[in-house]
Amino acid sequence: MSFIRSFDNEQVEKLTSKRYEILFNKLKTDVFCGNPNKAVFPAIRKNEIDFYYKGGCLYKFSCGIFMRNNAYKNYSDNTDSLDEYEMAKMQNENKHTNVTGSAKERNLLNELYYHTFDPNRNTNTVVLDIEVNLNGNIGAGKKCDLVLFNTVTLEIMFVEGKVFFDHRVNVKCGCTPKVVQQVNLYSDAILEQEETILNQYCEYVRIINDLFNTHYKFPLKVITPAKLLVYDTPLVRTDNQNYSIDTINNALGKGNVLWCEVAKRPTTDEIWRALCK
Repeated sequence: MSFIRSFDNEQVEKLTSKRYEILFNKLKTDVFCGNPNKAVFPAIRKNEIDFYYKGGCLYKFSCGIFMRNNAYKNYSDNTDSLDEYEMAKMQNENKHTNVTGSAKERNLLNELYYHTFDPNRNTNTVVLDIEVNLNGNIGAGKKCDLVLFNTVTLEIMFVEGKVFFDHRVNVKCGCTPKVVQQVNLYSDAILEQEETILNQYCEYVRIINDLFNTHYKFPLKVITPAKLLVYDTPLVRTDNQNYSIDTINNALGKGNVLWCEVAKRPTTDEIWRALCK
């Protein structure tokens, strides 16, 4: 088992064939839209592409066909008048928004994705990959939220995102936040196959350049260890909350954690500058 990012010529021909022209063009329109609320994000896997929208996989292209998880049909409120593509998007929105309508972790991270394929982007740092299973001997099956790519330094960085009130972050005094083990696991998994990861992301960049007409240079370095980004950190905190922050900072290293105050939404460049120490 190893980390692989690929998409062979046979798959390319099928994806760009007449059969899928309409759907692929709709996806590309949303990939390039430059709007954080509408953008679709394509992520390369092992000879497949997953197209993400609003925190979940909108379509998967694998074995020469587009597929969609039938479970999304359970989230079809307010979709009666929509065509198949817009219905799929609305189902994703319904599934990944909680009952009060407030943003979940995935939706917050989703706001960072659109820069990657926006022809008018003004950031040096973009999101290269999301929901990343490193597929090694260490941490197999666990998914890190983001891979950031600094297009100036040509470095990549793995970042796990959380909301402060997640029970894996905010704990009672005396307990160990589970996010510590999670981030350390990603760090160990990266070190296990660091050269492979770098080589595979060079291939990843080649694929997105070819398919989506981007012009990124190949990455040259993997930043370690993995980092933690925490949204909605309260300004006024309880003893338990202060304990959680101090425990995580001590365990991961203060420079490896970015605590974002309530309602603060850092840009990809701000995240990079805060965590690339």
